Amino acid sequence: MKEQFFEQVFMEAKDGLYLLSDSGEVKKNKAAIELEARSIVPLDRVIEIAKGKGCVLHTTTDKCLNCEVKETWSPTVFPLILESKEGGQERFSGSLTLINETAQLLSLRSIEHQETMQHVIDNKRLIEYVNQAHEKERRAISQELHDGLAQSIYSLMLDVRQIKRIDDREEIIQRIEQIDEDFVSLLQEVKQIAVDLRPTVLDDLGLVPAIEALLHRMTETTGVVVHFIPVLSRQRFSERLETVTYRVLQESVMNSVKYAEVDELWVTIREVDEYLVLEVRDHGKGFSLAAVSKGTGEGLGLLHMQERAESVGGTLKIQSTAGEGTTVSLKLPVDWEGKRDECSNS
Repeated sequence: MKEQFFEQVFMEAKDGLYLLSDSGEVKKNKAAIELEARSIVPLDRVIEIAKGKGCVLHTTTDKCLNCEVKETWSPTVFPLILESKEGGQERFSGSLTLINETAQLLSLRSIEHQETMQHVIDNKRLIEYVNQAHEKERRAISQELHDGLAQSIYSLMLDVRQIKRIDDREEIIQRIEQIDEDFVSLLQEVKQIAVDLRPTVLDDLGLVPAIEALLHRMTETTGVVVHFIPVLSRQRFSERLETVTYRVLQESVMNSVKYAEVDELWVTIREVDEYLVLEVRDHGKGFSLAAVSKGTGEGLGLLHMQERAESVGGTLKIQSTAGEGTTVSLKLPVDWEGKRDECSNS
C-alpha cells in the first residue's frame, strides 16, 4: 500500500523526476516524459552538473574561474538551461538527492512561470512605489507653494498696500527697493521648484552641465564634496538617455547622502564602446544587497533605478559591502533608439 502511494506521488509530481540507480537504470515520471517531448535532456551532462563537475556555462570545473554559477552552486539547487526541440531555451532549477546507497533522485523544475510571477509582483510593487513617490512629490510641491510662495506673495501684497498710506517720498522709495529685492528672492524660489521638477539646463545645455549644477547644489546644501570626472567625446545624447542617466545619478547621490553617512563622493561618466557608462562611488557605511527588502523604500528605489536602465536597453549594477562603501554602475547603449527600431522592424 505504501509503495503504491509513493509510486503515485512519483508519477503525478509536477516536477520532472528521474530515479537513477547505480546499475544505470533510469525511471521517469510523467512530467519528465513530457519534458523530453519538448526539450533535449542530455541526462549524463545534467548529472555531471548536478554533481558539480561543470555548470550551465562551462563543461568542466577548471574553466569555472570567477564563475558566478560555481560560486552559488549547490547539489540542493542548481541552475540549468535546456534547449527546446523548436530551437528555444527553457530555464530550470535542478536538485540531486541521495535516496539510499544505490539510488538517487534527480528533480527538474521549470522556473519560467515562477520568474514571470515574480516579475508581476515586482512590477506591482514598483507601481505602488512610483505612485507613492508621485503623491509625496505632490504634497511637497503643495506645501512649498502654500508655505513658501503663497506666504511671500501675501507679504508683498501687504507691503504694496502699505505704500498707499505713506506720504514721505524717501520712505516710499526704500519700500519699493525692498519689495524689488523680495520679488527677486521669490523668483529664485520659483526657479528652484522648476529645477527640482525638470532641470532646464538638461534640455538647454546637456548632460554634463546638468550634472555639474546638480552636484554643485548638493555640495552647497549638504557639505558633501563630489569629485566629478566627465570623459565624453560628444556633447549631447538622446533626450531619453540623458533623462535616465540624470535621474539614476540623482537617486544614487541622494542615497549616499541619506544612508551612507559620507562626506565625499566620486562620480565618473564616460563613453566605452558605444555605451554611456556612469559610476557613482562612496566609501560610506555600505549595505547588504540581500538584506535590502524590495518592500522597503530603499529597496524599491533600487528597483526603480533598475527599471529606468532597462527601459532604454541598459543595465544597472550595484556593488556594496557593509562598512566598505557602495558603487553604482549604469551602462546604457548610446544608439538605443536605433537598436530599438531595428528590433521592431525585424
